[in-house]
Amino acid sequence: MDMSLEPTEEVVGSDPRYQWALPLTRPGTTAAAAPAGRRRPRSVWYVALPLTSAHRGGHSGGGALISGAGGQERYRNEGTVYPHAALVEMITYQERCFPDTAWSYLDMSHVTLDEARARIAADPPDVVAFTVYTSTALWAFIMAAEVKRVNPEAVVVFGNDHAGILHREVLTGPYGSRLVDFVSTGNNGPFTMMGLLYALRGELDLARVPSLAYRHGDRVINQPAPTYPLDRRLLPDYRLIKDQLEQYYDEAFKVWYAHHYTLKRMVTLPLDGGCTWGRRPGRRCKHCSIQGLTPKTSSVAAAVPVLESMVGELGANVYAAGDSTLGLSRDQWSGEIGFLDDLAEACAASPVLREHRFMLAYGLVYEFLQSARLCQGFIRTWNVGLEAFDPKLLKGDSKGINKGPDRVLEALELARDLDYKLYVSGIMGLPGTTLDLLRSEVDHWLSLAETYRDSITTISVAAPGVIPGSRMYWESYTNHPQVRAAHGETVPARRLTELYVRENTEVTLADVEAAIAEVGRGVIALGEERGHMKFGGYMLGGVDEEEALERRLLDDLCGELRHP
Repeated sequence: MDMSLEPTEEVVGSDPRYQWALPLTRPGTTAAAAPAGRRRPRSVWYVALPLTSAHRGGHSGGGALISGAGGQERYRNEGTVYPHAALVEMITYQERCFPDTAWSYLDMSHVTLDEARARIAADPPDVVAFTVYTSTALWAFIMAAEVKRVNPEAVVVFGNDHAGILHREVLTGPYGSRLVDFVSTGNNGPFTMMGLLYALRGELDLARVPSLAYRHGDRVINQPAPTYPLDRRLLPDYRLIKDQLEQYYDEAFKVWYAHHYTLKRMVTLPLDGGCTWGRRPGRRCKHCSIQGLTPKTSSVAAAVPVLESMVGELGANVYAAGDSTLGLSRDQWSGEIGFLDDLAEACAASPVLREHRFMLAYGLVYEFLQSARLCQGFIRTWNVGLEAFDPKLLKGDSKGINKGPDRVLEALELARDLDYKLYVSGIMGLPGTTLDLLRSEVDHWLSLAETYRDSITTISVAAPGVIPGSRMYWESYTNHPQVRAAHGETVPARRLTELYVRENTEVTLADVEAAIAEVGRGVIALGEERGHMKFGGYMLGGVDEEEALERRLLDDLCGELRHP
């Protein structure tokens, strides 16, 4: 899939031009394919990043501290609860493909910049891969500059949505042209990364690496590839980072979620992706229409042993972080996908899994109503994107996600009856918002929080972030010269969101942020009183001196590089 600003249809398959069989059984002898001057990699780092204005929340539904709210002590430096599945997936593959090559996993949400600098100075990596979102892009460049400052020959790889969509901007931008060597441009992380490592060892032609972009002279080469089928991929093995689970992630989980769960940690497994509403991007839910995501699921036969290991051996809850897990049952849509039916049967038959409700899964309101009873035996938490309560605010979102408050109430009552926990998220400032509608949305959120606080783990409400990969960004880029002028390797998301809200609603971003803060104060107060609810909001950045300092830090680091 060639990622771009414009929504496209995802293709699933394995293009024979690229290398998919891992590990290589008969490595080639194409040493000339390795980039000139590169030494054989001896160590690879996989780095997760904090948000800009670091260590102030933002992970797992976190956010900046809210003015006027007490009881926020635990919101300071919350870290993150979930390890990064894509990075652990690549490490799992590396263990098979390159058992002789050292790797390190580093989550900058838990490690200070000084600690990271000390590690780099002591043992700089030969290759370093970053997972890059729009909200973490600044820190990706900072950490890349730190590595290049110590080891100018290090190979820097960017991946994930922001970098993949903006691969040309990253590879040719003022920072990226100096700091980034390769970009992963699709949903093939382990195949892109392992192929690249083989190429750097001189064992595979670079042209056979799928979903890879890089500079070649004055051109940017992109090698788009279909998404490798999910049911043929290895699932991440979190036993490989058990020490970090114990040192970092378990502590964050204890602060935020231990009250809600019997199992006391959380890992993420890519068990599914996409949703089944229609076959064209315009007919799917908004998220899947934006990305062009098609329905895909892992193999239940392959997933169950991994789930048994995660639940039984590691004692972990499992976040099935797909786009529509609760929509993948035989009773829904076309009836063609029975993933949930098969998984429910397998969990009930497993002596390890049948003892636990261990899974956190995403699903829209309609999907939950169809699958809640089927999944009651193994799904513990319903992660529901309510988006908004007033259906007028959802009319442009492909299928009118929730059909209004009555349907939402029906689903929430069913969740309570079946003893589901709830992770509830929404958006304020959608097109068509008026001050009266905004007031009504605040009242709905506060009423929901009070009524269901004993079931809710998190309420996360945010403004409509205008970031690359979203339909909002594509439309804004198409329609507004201001957006095109701001477009680049980093994106001023808050400024673009401010423009979007101003042009599509009767309110301002300041009105929206004030409404979100009001919901936050109410949720925090209720959670402190009883129920242990958490409040979170997405941090758009661009509003404080701390972020300005981070950009100056990046400029200073680039000034120290030996190779301009």
